[in-house]
Amino acid sequence: MRPILHPALSRTWRDESTLQVGATPGLALVVGGLSRPERAVVDAMTGAADLAALRELAAELGLGRSAADRLTALLVAAGAVVDGDRLAPADPPADPRRLPDRSSAALLTRSADGGGDVLAARGRSRVDVQGAGRVGAQIARLLAAAGVGTVAVLDGEPVRPADVSPGGHPPDAVGASRRRSLDPLLRADAGEADDGGRPEAPGLVVLAPTADTGRAEAAELVRQGIPHLFAQVVEVTGVVGPLVLPGRSSCLRCHDLHRTARDPHWPLVLDQALRRPPPEPACDAALAAVVAGLAATQVLAHLDGFTPAAVDGTMEVTLPSGLPRRRGWTRHPRCGCGWSTREDEAAQWEM
Repeated sequence: MRPILHPALSRTWRDESTLQVGATPGLALVVGGLSRPERAVVDAMTGAADLAALRELAAELGLGRSAADRLTALLVAAGAVVDGDRLAPADPPADPRRLPDRSSAALLTRSADGGGDVLAARGRSRVDVQGAGRVGAQIARLLAAAGVGTVAVLDGEPVRPADVSPGGHPPDAVGASRRRSLDPLLRADAGEADDGGRPEAPGLVVLAPTADTGRAEAAELVRQGIPHLFAQVVEVTGVVGPLVLPGRSSCLRCHDLHRTARDPHWPLVLDQALRRPPPEPACDAALAAVVAGLAATQVLAHLDGFTPAAVDGTMEVTLPSGLPRRRGWTRHPRCGCGWSTREDEAAQWEM
């Protein structure tokens, strides 16, 4: 191991004996009471010296070899030090564009390999995107750029002028199929990738409907046991979620049943809205980008092994404030997706 202070974190000395690594509350580590020799050992954690060399340095400074092990273990456990031997594997060559994503993954997982395992797992993953309008196209491209190995766009409808956005379809794609428009862009966004070992079935499906509510597709995905996430803009509100883990979290039908319990006319309103959509639906460009970004973070959190905020909930962003709010939804006892749930609970806003 070649200890190196995390290259994605700042290193500052609060005083002569107090080290701070990182700046934000969730990541910052403060180590106080360091002697000058201990400070010298920390300063030597540049990746140039291996652990044996740090032990020798500690011994030369009168600390004893165990001091190097103690400092290294403390900083590794906190995610402040990573292994320089694992930061830049020679095979396959690291795509320089992916280095910021790798650093972010390392900070989230506190991994000693600098996030390499996380990026490798993303590279073996497949995500399908059903619906590639102004929102879905940007989600697909963000996922490809974040290192998801296979992003399959399942939308053969033609690109409309209203689908064009800076992070999605380009202006010259109008008239082409949405899938064909995005295929070369996804390859370019993905950069260098290993084509082997990818699953034939998706690990998650993003539903970004442009012409319906996506409820039929969602019901089929629940039956198949495939995790899926909704993302869309409705009027001036962007909605991300629920992210459905079939059999473990609330599904879209659960949400509809909760809404019907509070508004008995909801099924009638939903049916008419589906059959008679507005002739010129709203989809603000900035709001679409916000929704796409939030949706991509939820997908990546799931792929990286975290529990996304959109599980058992929705995140909603309304113009003009643009302030995201999370609304929690429990599984509904009358929904077949989970009969063992507890008593029905109303949705609650969470800031």
